[in-house]
Amino acid sequence: MKSRTKLALSFVIALALCILISSTGLAHERRDGGYFTIVDEAGSTVYETGRNIRVGDQFLTEQNKRYEVITIEGDTAKAKLIGTVNLSLYLPKEDSFFVKLLRPRIAAAAEEGGKVAIYHTHSDESYVPTDGSESKLGAGGIYKVGAAFAEGLKKNGLTPVLSDAKHDPHDDMAYERSRRTALQLVKNDQPAAVFDVHRDAVPPNVYSGTIDGEQISKVQLVVGKYGPTGKQIEDYAMKIKATSDQKHPGLVKGIFFAKGGDYNQDLHPRSMLIEVGAHTNDRESAEKGVAKFSDVMPAVLGNTAATPSNPNGPTGAGTTASGASGSTKSIGWILAALVGGAALFLILSTGSMKEAGSKAKQFFTTEFANFLGPLRRKKDKRDDDSDKK
Repeated sequence: MKSRTKLALSFVIALALCILISSTGLAHERRDGGYFTIVDEAGSTVYETGRNIRVGDQFLTEQNKRYEVITIEGDTAKAKLIGTVNLSLYLPKEDSFFVKLLRPRIAAAAEEGGKVAIYHTHSDESYVPTDGSESKLGAGGIYKVGAAFAEGLKKNGLTPVLSDAKHDPHDDMAYERSRRTALQLVKNDQPAAVFDVHRDAVPPNVYSGTIDGEQISKVQLVVGKYGPTGKQIEDYAMKIKATSDQKHPGLVKGIFFAKGGDYNQDLHPRSMLIEVGAHTNDRESAEKGVAKFSDVMPAVLGNTAATPSNPNGPTGAGTTASGASGSTKSIGWILAALVGGAALFLILSTGSMKEAGSKAKQFFTTEFANFLGPLRRKKDKRDDDSDKK
């Protein structure tokens, strides 16, 4: 009997650990130099990324169409259309007359001196046409892109806090190392927003664009859906793209929603991973693109937009209607595993389904009732005292 009890307990613990481990995203980017082409159900290319995608990942295109990955074969993934998201619903609502009078002062107070933290998890990332290599340990061209972002924020009245911390090598533990940097920035500087600046790994045409007559590299936003703030960060990303679409249409290439990632976004409600161009783009175009992106931030941080309750689209894409965040789902799976494990424990420890059912019934009718008894008696006594008064 003791051996069966130990076996059952070991199984429950192992099952819970397996679910926890399998829920987290381990490989964030491809390591083989390839990239994924994502096609719709008609076979037309709708997205390209160097991120290591999984079935269940979602993405929002430049045209604000939201898709979900349903199959992956080699370097090609197929996605189904969820719906078109009305990003205007993520913009601030029309102000009242009195708020309009106060708006310039409110915005100035929000924008003046507001701190924005910038760091680089992958400190080696570089741009081949300019830097001569896609990777330079501890000295990647990505630092200069981060500096251009900081300079743009400064010109827009914000206060950049730029970290030059190194997190090499470029492996899946880099996010664990950069977490210490992000924590330090959040704790010491209390920024209004935090950005982890990266670059992608796809052909140059994927990010190349022209904004205001200038050749630039576009920006992609990346949201980790696994962490506890997955839904909040998603809404924040939608707001950034909505604002960018107004200020610089076409600048934000899209938003990638990684089902199994969190990217340290649980540390701050306005934490965002951005990818500026790809290793095949020249760094100068990435610097120009991120400078344009900095123009968007005062409006994002200075205004408060209500979270939309029902954007256009058959499934309410981008809202609570699209489902619980990754952490909520994981908690549900863990609870289900523990309940299942407890049932298995009863079966193994008693030796039969019938005996296990009898034990469970005894617990809920006797032991649980005995536990609630004193509480019920206290409540009845309080009710009697109240009636006497």
